[in-house]
Amino acid sequence: MNEFLNFNFSKSYPDFELRTSGSFPHGIIAIFGPSGSGKTTLLNCISGLTKPDQGEIEVLGKTIFSDSRNVNIPTEHRRIGYVFQDGALFPNLSVDGNIKFGHKLTPPGQKVVSIEDVIDLLQLEKLLDRGITELSGGERQRVALARALAASPQ
Repeated sequence: MNEFLNFNFSKSYPDFELRTSGSFPHGIIAIFGPSGSGKTTLLNCISGLTKPDQGEIEVLGKTIFSDSRNVNIPTEHRRIGYVFQDGALFPNLSVDGNIKFGHKLTPPGQKVVSIEDVIDLLQLEKLLDRGITELSGGERQRVALARALAASPQ
């Protein structure tokens, strides 16, 4: 069986270069390290928000980036859940609207998570009608996580 995530790529900036490789099985993956070590660059390249300079990235046996084969699957088709450090919630939507945003864009056959289960899991029932500016930092993080999960990432 293929690993969940395989990568071997590099990304250079004027004052920083990330050269990395890894192979991870299914399960929980934690990325940690000192500030400036490339954690966000790694995640942005895997998610498609940043294009690596060269290399390969494979998720569930499917190549999502390969410079040698000219493959670069768009971010929105990678089915990767991503919670930004600052939450990046839509201020014009309520908590309910933020959670449902990704769920609405997910094709019916790919929806494996119910919004109700996500709301229950993260204890957001009492916050659904609130605006984003009315939330504490922890509440915003829970809403951002709920939005990522509601999109049924692989």
